[in-house]
Amino acid sequence: MVGMLGAARVAVGSVLARGAQRYATRTETLEAWAGALVVLGFGLLGSALPHVH
Repeated sequence: MVGMLGAARVAVGSVLARGAQRYATRTETLEAWAGALVVLGFGLLGSALPHVH
């Protein structure tokens, strides 16, 4: 469950990063949110890995 949440955050962060290229007026905000979501997503995935059998 935690791994799926982490993967979803990474996917949403990636979509936001790509959207930042399209909307120049909101690039800084979108990139900040995308970076935070990707870092948190990989953190959740990393915490879920030791529990995967």
